[in-house]
Amino acid sequence: MRHHRSTAPRLLGAALAVTLAVTAGATATAPAVAAGPETANATSEQQEVFSLPPGTLALPAGPTGFLARHPEGSGYAYTWVRHDGTRTPLPGSAYTASFGTDLVVRSGDTTRTVIDMVSGAEVATYDDLPPAGTYRTLRYQGASLVVVGLQDVRVLHKDAQGGTVDRTVTGLPGGAQMLGTIAVGPDAFLVQYSVTSNAVTTFSLAVVDVATASVVETYATASSTGGLSMILSATHVAWVEKTGYRQARLAVARRGTSEVTRTELPEDENNHQVSLRITGDRLVYVRIGAATRWGAGPFDRPVSVPLSNPAERTVLPLAHAALVSPAADGSLLVSGGTIDRGEGLYRISPGTDGAAPTVSQVATTGVPTVLSLVEETPPPNGTVDFGQTGGKLSATWKFSRPNARVSLKLTHTATGRSALVKGVAPNFGTPEFRADWDGLLAAEYPAHAGAYTWTMRAEPANGIGPAVERTGSFTLTRAPRPHDYDGNGSPDVLNRSGGGVLSSYDLGQLRRIPYDEPETATRIGGGWNAYDRITATGNTGGTAAPDLVARDGAGVLWWYAGKGDGTFATRTRVGGGWNTYDKLTGGSDVTGDGRPDLLAADRTGVLWLYPGTGSAGSPFAARKRVGGGWGAYNLLSATGDLGGATAGDLVARDRDGVLWLYLAKGDGTFAPRTRIGGGWNRYDEIIGVDDIDGDGRDDLLAKGAVYQTGEDLYVYRGTGQWRTPLQRAEQASERYLEWPHDIY
Repeated sequence: MRHHRSTAPRLLGAALAVTLAVTAGATATAPAVAAGPETANATSEQQEVFSLPPGTLALPAGPTGFLARHPEGSGYAYTWVRHDGTRTPLPGSAYTASFGTDLVVRSGDTTRTVIDMVSGAEVATYDDLPPAGTYRTLRYQGASLVVVGLQDVRVLHKDAQGGTVDRTVTGLPGGAQMLGTIAVGPDAFLVQYSVTSNAVTTFSLAVVDVATASVVETYATASSTGGLSMILSATHVAWVEKTGYRQARLAVARRGTSEVTRTELPEDENNHQVSLRITGDRLVYVRIGAATRWGAGPFDRPVSVPLSNPAERTVLPLAHAALVSPAADGSLLVSGGTIDRGEGLYRISPGTDGAAPTVSQVATTGVPTVLSLVEETPPPNGTVDFGQTGGKLSATWKFSRPNARVSLKLTHTATGRSALVKGVAPNFGTPEFRADWDGLLAAEYPAHAGAYTWTMRAEPANGIGPAVERTGSFTLTRAPRPHDYDGNGSPDVLNRSGGGVLSSYDLGQLRRIPYDEPETATRIGGGWNAYDRITATGNTGGTAAPDLVARDGAGVLWWYAGKGDGTFATRTRVGGGWNTYDKLTGGSDVTGDGRPDLLAADRTGVLWLYPGTGSAGSPFAARKRVGGGWGAYNLLSATGDLGGATAGDLVARDRDGVLWLYLAKGDGTFAPRTRIGGGWNRYDEIIGVDDIDGDGRDDLLAKGAVYQTGEDLYVYRGTGQWRTPLQRAEQASERYLEWPHDIY
């Protein structure tokens, strides 16, 4: 290294004054370099808490002030902060401080300049630093510079003539590998190193005296320790030894003796990464960075232990620490926060008579430590038309920090069914979260129309402070669907058990649930085995909900008006004599008036049309004859608009298992039949159930016949083309579903 002879000290007062005038505004009145030296007890003269920019970190402090750094633009801004809060901006983009002094070091590409912030003088400049590949760490000990290489440590200082004196630290064993250093005060620092001999590696800490550049004390350690997990004071040395995956212990040695006290630390995978500091006769340790971490641990809050008894733990009243720096008066400056006072700068001062340290606030950044809501676009209130929102809802929230677990719970008031939506950050690491509800409740159940409440809950991922909650409500509306009994926008299939219990199953849920999850059955009621025929008719009574009719053993037809919540109103008598019909189907608008109609084939093969009226008092008009010859079929099913015309259609299965399509003309009659295909005798039931897959075209649902396809449900998606109206069969669910009884 080339020796450098410095010129006379240069003053920075003018440059700092210009910077102050341009950037400081009201935050500083005069540069610190213009004031006279303050005494070492200047911290006691502070009268009140002052303000610092958000994100400020306090670096090591001297007698008159401390170096501070805060985010600005894409980088950092540095200021010298006097203990009364006066701030002096520093030109340049990189500074660090020298422990226990009023010296700061400005970094250039190949230079380090030491500046006295009391006088403003540049007291030393080091240039021609060794190439970055030959050293890993620079430490600043007063006006001296410590360079740490792979196998050596050097101390650089200025002689009386301003030349650079470069000395290699003596007392380190040959072949030692340097693992890390930490500086405490201007007079000494710690070096951790390892030595390998005969395939055995040992670890040690060395105390280096800056004035002589020599090792004055050595302490054996059980393992390597992190760069922050060791500390030195005038009386003690302390370090952390990792002894297992989640095991570590704290070691404390009184300087000048071989006595080492070792104390097991709480189990944690990060217990070897704590930062150690000493104030008075106490050791303070904490894991730095808890505020921004995901997950909480036993070392996130600063802990104080007596140096004489490290097992006696006292948790200090700080929520977290972003940095803990020593001050010249023996106290510690903590850039961190508390639950009640928020983020800022706090001082940990030695307690009296062996008591735990005291904590006081020095400065505030105005930022809360607890998670807080900054902006929000919550779910809508009032009435929400799901048809207008595409069946989805979104909400966004911006918080004070990104490490939060955000969820949105939406609950249907009438049924108690709910959805829990995870809030995600569109850009990782940002505090903005978005929750997109896909319109499904738990177990993949499509959301009902009706009243909803919602709760947004944001839990601090670091465990600091309470969760943030917001609540609200809205009413969801959906367009009515011909086979949607519970108002959730998805068609349902009705099933009657052998005991006469009628239940509904949501086809939207059946399509989505995994094979190992049960479907949701909504019980409508018992006593339905009194009927020998049940037929879904669509909305024939003029309400928004679909209805059904049921014929009893005496041939009386009863009409049940749907309520839209999965239940039906008390039955209404339509009339007697309906046992003349052996086939009954409904739900297609074959007259083109916008109302679904009822079709019945008598035992002589004549098909009759009962037009829907839309009146609850008399839901069907007098019958009209469609035509004869329908006795050739053993199954009829009104399908809605299956062939792509405007009216509702009809399919009929003959005794050979061939399925035929009858396109409705819209005047109560049908076009000549079109052959769909054979093999349909494999099914017990074939029903039109509206649009199952949401593509805007009506579909068919078929129940497998016993001993052929099994009692499972199959979906035939509609194409909207009358020549080929159906696609290939698909199972209605990933699960195998047993339907031993009728479906409607």
